[in-house]
Amino acid sequence: MSIKKPVMVLLILVTLMLIYGITRVENWGILCVVLLVLALYGTRKDAKPISWGQFMPLGLIVLFIFFLIYKYANPMWHMVVGYQTENVRHIFNWNDWFNRIPLNDAAFMHIWQPRWLTLYMQWVYDYGFALSYWIVVIRAFFTKDVQKFGRYSLAGYLLQVPLILPFYNMILLQEVWYVQGTPDLMERNLTPDQQFATAMNCFPSMHTSIAFAAILLAMREKSLWYRWIIGTYGVSIMISTLYLKIHWIIDMFAGMLFAYGCVKLADWIVGARPYRAFVRKFESLGARLQLRMEQGKTVPPAEQRQSVDS
Repeated sequence: MSIKKPVMVLLILVTLMLIYGITRVENWGILCVVLLVLALYGTRKDAKPISWGQFMPLGLIVLFIFFLIYKYANPMWHMVVGYQTENVRHIFNWNDWFNRIPLNDAAFMHIWQPRWLTLYMQWVYDYGFALSYWIVVIRAFFTKDVQKFGRYSLAGYLLQVPLILPFYNMILLQEVWYVQGTPDLMERNLTPDQQFATAMNCFPSMHTSIAFAAILLAMREKSLWYRWIIGTYGVSIMISTLYLKIHWIIDMFAGMLFAYGCVKLADWIVGARPYRAFVRKFESLGARLQLRMEQGKTVPPAEQRQSVDS
């Protein structure tokens, strides 16, 4: 027996509304949506063989929680940066040291910068922080795999934010353009105070860490198309941080190493007994909810046994 059509239509509408809400938090443009759709192509190759009725109701609740985190995390992040600016006294100041290291500013990336390429890199960097994370999380939702759901969200964001803050609170390292006194290639038209706050928190590069975590996890998927999409976009994000004179080369490699550690930690959490128990309960509860949606009411155990005996 399948889920009643009106119920399934309602679940699909809720899914579309939730994804639309995600795209509105930072006003994703048409290119962002196109990239998301392209990444979802071929998802069936990596999907878990359970029904949508079993996964979708609870999966939507989890996706909604991630959406709330996303919606309110950005203002909270600005609060953290504001607190740093006013209160944190960094133990280390690496601005001059990093600026003296040969080629650390990726000067070779600034030799040829046509306007069209700069506009592309600005778009990549502007949306790369959130888009590289949400592409993999939304795709994990469409694979109906609770373990992927957990692994992608943990490695891509939920572990990275708390683990990276100690680096940012101990180390003062600012963006290349700010340290070298050159124009902001992101063309953000910031005031001097805004420049100082925005240019903080470079080591390690979190744009790089989120993008590289997505690449590492994507390489485990069966879909070659998906691996190419995430690989190309993720590498573009890392290159954009150098091209736009935002991060130093050491920042980028440190971000890659940090991402590798977060992926391994996420693997450990998802592979641990408590999370495996959570997956079993998630799918068991999903199966009971599916049965209820199929029949319109819960079938008492005694009636189920009589049905089997007959």
